[in-house]
Amino acid sequence: MSFMNTTRTTEVMKAIKNPSASNEPQVKCMSPAALAYIGDVLFEMYVRDYLLHQPQTNIDQMHKKAVTYVKASSQALMVRHLSPFLTEEELAAVRRGRNGKMGTVPRNADATDYRYATGFEALLGWLYYQNETARLVQVMEKAVQLLDEDRQEENHTHEAI
Repeated sequence: MSFMNTTRTTEVMKAIKNPSASNEPQVKCMSPAALAYIGDVLFEMYVRDYLLHQPQTNIDQMHKKAVTYVKASSQALMVRHLSPFLTEEELAAVRRGRNGKMGTVPRNADATDYRYATGFEALLGWLYYQNETARLVQVMEKAVQLLDEDRQEENHTHEAI
């Protein structure tokens, strides 16, 4: 399966101004919600760029497909599948985001999925503020790949029934 050009994506991520790049003490003081807030934006942008390079060209179809990647249940699944690929520090960032104080859970999301999704987004925000651009892209790319593989397996299971 063809994924986005990692080099190009890394350059795009580097081009986004990070005013506190490599400022580790500040990152440690940031709330999990703040890390998830920026992680949400980064993942949304990654998914949209990924979808722009897929065969469908209809913007409405791309938007609907993007929603399937960024919704809480999908992100929760991604972070669970990603766990074996993450470092101890990255897992700590996920736990910090997952266990942080939350606001209201959206009506269309399960509370547990929402916590895991927040952990995933907090990880992305943490990587961004650690100035780990290449790793950030690698994690997002792997997350999308794992979700796509999971969906393909699900489709094959339904076809076999």
